[in-house]
Amino acid sequence: MSEKLKHKAQQQPATNNVVAMPSQCGCEGCKKKADQMNFCAEHFDWFKFGLITKEGKRPTDFDKKFSAYTKHQKVA
Repeated sequence: MSEKLKHKAQQQPATNNVVAMPSQCGCEGCKKKADQMNFCAEHFDWFKFGLITKEGKRPTDFDKKFSAYTKHQKVA
């Protein structure tokens, strides 16, 4: 019976793996408060449309995508 108690005593306690959400938008140069997925409301729309990556950086074809985004915003 003492072996069973030793085995239970050797178990490691669970660690608390809580990650804090960043307070600022993840887009380059933006200082607004993050709302969804580490972006402010405007840059979250940009992320959904493909104007920025999930790291907050612009893709190589940003100008082409931005012109399509502005045309889409005028229609809506």
